[in-house]
Amino acid sequence: MGNEDEHDDQPQEPGGQGGNGNGNGQGNGNGNGRKGEPLEVELSRQPSYLADMHALRRNRSLRMLVGGDLHNHQRAMRWFYKLAEQQQPDLIVFLGDFVNGEPLEYIREICASLRTLASHVFVIPGNHDPRQSLITFEEESYDGLKSIHKSNAFVGGYSFAGLGTSITTPSGSSPFEFPDEGFADALASMLPADIWVLHNPLEGILDKLADGRRLGSRSLRQLYDEQHDKPMLVISGHVHDAHGMEQQGGTVFVNPGALVDGRAAMLTLGGDSLEVKFKAMG
Repeated sequence: MGNEDEHDDQPQEPGGQGGNGNGNGQGNGNGNGRKGEPLEVELSRQPSYLADMHALRRNRSLRMLVGGDLHNHQRAMRWFYKLAEQQQPDLIVFLGDFVNGEPLEYIREICASLRTLASHVFVIPGNHDPRQSLITFEEESYDGLKSIHKSNAFVGGYSFAGLGTSITTPSGSSPFEFPDEGFADALASMLPADIWVLHNPLEGILDKLADGRRLGSRSLRQLYDEQHDKPMLVISGHVHDAHGMEQQGGTVFVNPGALVDGRAAMLTLGGDSLEVKFKAMG
């Protein structure tokens, strides 16, 4: 098992970042922003549409360990388990791409392990996960684990809305991808929500490949732009090298990096503040 990289373990400041990545289990990259400075990002202070939940979250914090884009990498998964044991999060969020098409049983094994490491676990499928993974998620949804693909959830006074899979990839060959037109419709029916949990990023935000192409969803971006009640936080993966964070329109966007590259992130929400620490496997 690897150790946390002290350099990447520092809180990151909002800002753009690029890097190389293709959403298919390859690539290395870097997040930008000054390191070594403790940072709390101020989130949107708009009135909550769930007043009681809003009041509750002002009185407590929520610690989330976020990972995804594993692509069958067993050593990275063992490191993620160890990280969860060390960090003791309230919630683990897994952003999909457990495997490269198979084996389905490995997804089941990961779900069984994750539910022992936090009181709450949210999972969504990635475009490289088999479509049968949705059945596996449903079968494994107990003792705190829940699939939030096309579904809502509530933890610690925060509302979540999830959407896994991806829009059509450049190769068009992954098992769980769809045309961009209409892709965001399922998410629209669950809004507003404080936190969006996505596999595919929005167009123009944490979605850039090394060659300049973008894998972000235009329909998701349009949906975001149309929202009066913007989410305070959007978490996405898929584009491995676009790891880092940005802040736009009162929303913080985070890509934790790909587990296949030995990357994850620890997020701490407290009322209207957010601290992000990126983790790297040594």
